[in-house]
Amino acid sequence: MLQLIMKHVCWVGKIYSSKNSRLFVVAAIVFALFDIIYTVDVIGYTPTLRFSDDNTMPLVRDPNLRVEEVVQGLELPTTMAFLDADNILVLEKDKGTVQRIVDGQIMRKPAIDVNVATEVERCMCGIAVPKNNEDPQYVFLYFSEAISKDGGEAIGNRVYRYEILNDTLHKGKLILDLPALPGPRHNGGAIMLGPDNNSLFVPIGDVDGSFNPDGQFVRTLTQNYVNSSIVDGRSGILAVDLNGRPIQNKGILGDSYPLVLYYAYGLRNSFGMDFDPVTGNLWDTENGPAYADEINLVEPGFNSGYTPVQGIWSHGVNPSSNVTDWEIFSPIPGGLADFGGRGNYSTPEFIWIDPVGPTSIKFFHSEKLGIQYKDDIFVADVHNGRLYHFELNSDRTELKLSGSLEDKIANTTAELDGVIFGEGFGGITDLEVGPDGYLYVVSIGQGKIFRILPRS
Repeated sequence: MLQLIMKHVCWVGKIYSSKNSRLFVVAAIVFALFDIIYTVDVIGYTPTLRFSDDNTMPLVRDPNLRVEEVVQGLELPTTMAFLDADNILVLEKDKGTVQRIVDGQIMRKPAIDVNVATEVERCMCGIAVPKNNEDPQYVFLYFSEAISKDGGEAIGNRVYRYEILNDTLHKGKLILDLPALPGPRHNGGAIMLGPDNNSLFVPIGDVDGSFNPDGQFVRTLTQNYVNSSIVDGRSGILAVDLNGRPIQNKGILGDSYPLVLYYAYGLRNSFGMDFDPVTGNLWDTENGPAYADEINLVEPGFNSGYTPVQGIWSHGVNPSSNVTDWEIFSPIPGGLADFGGRGNYSTPEFIWIDPVGPTSIKFFHSEKLGIQYKDDIFVADVHNGRLYHFELNSDRTELKLSGSLEDKIANTTAELDGVIFGEGFGGITDLEVGPDGYLYVVSIGQGKIFRILPRS
């Protein structure tokens, strides 16, 4: 224990100039305790992929709406994108395939088949299709690329740009090569086009660099390890143009590569984000360790706070203890990476105490389900197969919450009753608003895509 604290005394000494200060001693002990917590957590832990496989017909609580099945027979579908009203591309997690769905039927030949790493959360992770009629039409894919075959050794979390030709994807161009190690979790990948349709936003987690069962830590500044000098592309949301280059000459956090690509940082892992069609603000979901899943408003330079903080609490709380005993995080000077004042930490807009595995977040820019849902937020979860519905306040910077949720924290499942919109979907991995204006739901647990539409 003493040796561990002394090791961190040396590290923190690089940050704080006065070794006699009480602040210095506190910071050194905090870093030491992080290492102890990780070491204890590792013992006996085996990472697994967890999702609901509930195979019942989903239901929504609004009696004026219904759920219908669009397609079945998909193998672990993760994300989808529309080419047009009747033409959908769907990624399958472990097969390396992008399936084409036409009029509700899976085509015999996939649009492409690549070599994908499949261990736990490594996968065919994300797809984005620009909304234009330009030739060639591009499709962007994010996947954990493997050597030689599906299930092979991971060589990178990579973003490729393809062209569509005769219903297949051709001319793949690697535009981003991101870390896949140590892994195998927290790869992010739910990519999306920016509001200008000429930029690509790419979420990636810490790729198990903060904590993994083999103890192979990779600790970077973007994970808020303030004693580190490493920035390698993990733990953030990156923003690039359609060629994978910085979207502007001057970066938000810095100008060196790859820091110049970062729009936000301090993410443990995110499976979903979306832009508010009214304000242009970016929102995301984030998965906590064994507590404190989040919804965040992501402004440029946003620091989500991981590793030192998850939710509003200091990392390392005992999830089985009473939440009133958890230590609320209180920033100290130098306790979080701020890149010379360019990065800014802010607390989540919503927290689930008990993890639900939030995935897709979608602004419903349509009136097809009723004017009451227009431009509201829908959020999905993978552990329970639930859909949540949130309204926003007048300036659209916070969720409109009341009663037991007014503190922005769901302490129990019962407290979620007022925001649960639907359930029984199996683990949900993606939400999309279709060209028809209805809400589409991808179920990894059922291997299906559903559509929510009016009952009459």
